[in-house]
Amino acid sequence: MGARLKALAGGEDHPLEDFNLVGRGEEAGVRLNDSGVSRQHATIRREGTHFWLVDLGSANGSFVNEVAITTARVLKDGDRLQFGTSLFRFDQKDGEHGHDVTGMKTQVLKRGPSPVKTVAVTMLVGDIKGFTHLSSQLSPEQVADLLREWYAECNAIMKQQGAMIDKFIGDCVFAYWPSVDTATRGRAVAAARALRTSDFSASPTRKLLLESKGLHLDCRIGLHVGDVALGAMGKGINTALGDAVNVAFRIESLTRTVDRPVLASAAFLEGWWEEAHTQFEACGLHDVKGHPDKLDLYALKV
Repeated sequence: MGARLKALAGGEDHPLEDFNLVGRGEEAGVRLNDSGVSRQHATIRREGTHFWLVDLGSANGSFVNEVAITTARVLKDGDRLQFGTSLFRFDQKDGEHGHDVTGMKTQVLKRGPSPVKTVAVTMLVGDIKGFTHLSSQLSPEQVADLLREWYAECNAIMKQQGAMIDKFIGDCVFAYWPSVDTATRGRAVAAARALRTSDFSASPTRKLLLESKGLHLDCRIGLHVGDVALGAMGKGINTALGDAVNVAFRIESLTRTVDRPVLASAAFLEGWWEEAHTQFEACGLHDVKGHPDKLDLYALKV
């Protein structure tokens, strides 16, 4: 099953992959030579049989069927998409039979929402330290460019390591893997290292920050494993919920207190001690807001 964007003028045809950056910049997979399109304008990401469109805070917005989108939007076969002055039709059909796959899926979903199920997952929470102070030294356009570049970078890293991005919250990313085996936790560590050591030269705004103001992004990261509830929480809302998610966010926030860029829980290292010992070192017990017990934390060696 494939999907593509077909230009309504000019005959351009863009096959879609699992993750697609739409924009005017060289890094865009769907690159548009349109002055009304931002360098990193929007993303189209596949989840199961659906493709979701997310606007990256573009200057002129993204439109589906002449309506500006303000949140993630699932695309249906035949939808008209507009970026700047560029118009496309979203085409997603079963190539052999010409069936509308999204329509078939929608009919199934009308029987009832997907059941919520408990799944053991590996979680990563990443947040840019001091983003408020950093933003105060930039124009609104530069802040938007910075976040667009960082979102695209997070998407690329998480895709490479097989993670699902649950959500972006301002300057924070929450991602998970639907497994807790040691190989999966190894991929989470690799993703954390990649977020910490990403190439500044690949990001024009970040390179400008470093050269003109001596500023750089300091992404702080929390790693944890645990049981979460996965499923449809409402129309168009799919997210991981549970105490383990809250703990993952608390671990990330403790990176400021402990002053270590990447922290993991003892649960994250359980059953993996021999190999993990070479990558992590103990940071002791720490209070966690909202929890009666202290949390045993370990810092990733850099």
